[in-house]
Amino acid sequence: MRAKATGREARRGATRVVALPTSVLARTPRGIEEVYTLRMITDYELSELVARVARWALGAKYRIATAESCTGGWIAKVFTDAAGSSRWFECGYVTYSNEAKVRDLGVSWRTLKEHGAVSEPTVREMAAGALRATGADVSVAVSGIAGPDGGSAEKPVGTVWFCVGRRVAGGVGAGRGAAQTSGADVAGRARGAGERSVGAIAEAGAGVAAGAGPNAAAGPGIELLTEGQLFGGDREAIRWASVQRALELVLQLEKRV
Repeated sequence: MRAKATGREARRGATRVVALPTSVLARTPRGIEEVYTLRMITDYELSELVARVARWALGAKYRIATAESCTGGWIAKVFTDAAGSSRWFECGYVTYSNEAKVRDLGVSWRTLKEHGAVSEPTVREMAAGALRATGADVSVAVSGIAGPDGGSAEKPVGTVWFCVGRRVAGGVGAGRGAAQTSGADVAGRARGAGERSVGAIAEAGAGVAAGAGPNAAAGPGIELLTEGQLFGGDREAIRWASVQRALELVLQLEKRV
């Protein structure tokens, strides 16, 4: 749902999201609990994120491909909303079904059977597959459960996995770089750093890796960065937050050598 913005955003011709802030959640011994609030950014702020991605991609001479499931092409949409995006955006896949993930991106049936469509191994294969299929330099993959149904005790509604991939010389990538932390650690780090979306899916005391970190390369010359999130809110809020976080993760590549 959208409405006219007021003040500075109205002068810029922006619109704003009419929705409560979504929550970033963690699994604790007491169940699923909110660890901090993710502010829903405005359309104008989202366009600013896209502009930053565009400047980075153009400066590095990168072309970007998307591989989306729960966001249904929304990332590709906001990319192509930007004038001149043909200079840096290659193409987008909407692989909503498992069959499409296998057919178009080369995700293995074994991965889907053992881990499910909403999992770190699946988004890693989606991102790597998008790079191989398109020849793009950077890819971003998203798979999640936006609700209102489809969730489970293990993977509640709001579970979203992300992966951004990049071609690198020599196939850099040497295992997980993220520390193993608890849900409480994630919440504390997020608030202490003043960041909106750094918390990954975490289970307190269970040794689930938290936070975005480098992962082993998916093959020669491919580097992958993965992250899991558990968002609160309705279907639109979860999907909007997923688009926002995907763009923020793409920009994390800018900080990596």
